[in-house]
Amino acid sequence: MITVQARPRSRKEKARALRRQGLIPAVLYGAHLDPVHVALREKDVQALFSRITRSTMVELQVDGQVYRVFVKDVQVDPITLKFLHLDFYVPEPGRPLEIAIPVRLEGEAPGVKAGGVLELVHTEIPVEAPPEKIPPYLTVDVSKLGLDEAILVRDIPWPEGVRPLLPPEDAVVVVVPPKVEAAAAPAEAAPAAPAAPTPPPTPAKPEAKPEPKPKPEKKG
Repeated sequence: MITVQARPRSRKEKARALRRQGLIPAVLYGAHLDPVHVALREKDVQALFSRITRSTMVELQVDGQVYRVFVKDVQVDPITLKFLHLDFYVPEPGRPLEIAIPVRLEGEAPGVKAGGVLELVHTEIPVEAPPEKIPPYLTVDVSKLGLDEAILVRDIPWPEGVRPLLPPEDAVVVVVPPKVEAAAAPAEAAPAAPAAPTPPPTPAKPEAKPEPKPKPEKKG
């Protein structure tokens, strides 16, 4: 079990002042426990989160007192991505706990080699179990998963004492056939509109000839 040291802190100690000292404020709480306010070294917190999941039980030592805890909530600065505050949940000994366990895939699915696409339907699975029985992750072996096949909740070899809270027939991971897009049929060209008939040439009008003037009569 992973062990981390923490020191008690007074409620009068400001969180910002603690962070300037390289400490991360945190609180421990549980149904059977009054809140315990502590501070952890930032480098210890960074090392801790590189090794655990949400369902990893951690041993937190505070001034000689040992608490077995799960990470309940994490506050991170959205810009610097540094830890701001941690919440740890202390489960009641002997009482089942509901928690989500992350899924870790193992192996290479033959269905993917055949051209299929591997889809992880549930990245984590909610369970109920005694705290000491809860694993940090669930390993799902996909090395025999063919094309158009699935591994269901009931197919997973569940650790003793761990009860999944999803329906047994729920798919956890599937290999789906590749999507084939039907080739669009070429659109028929619309018939060209008939060309307008060329109008006949307009006949030229004959030039009007001047009428001959009458000759004057000769006088006797």
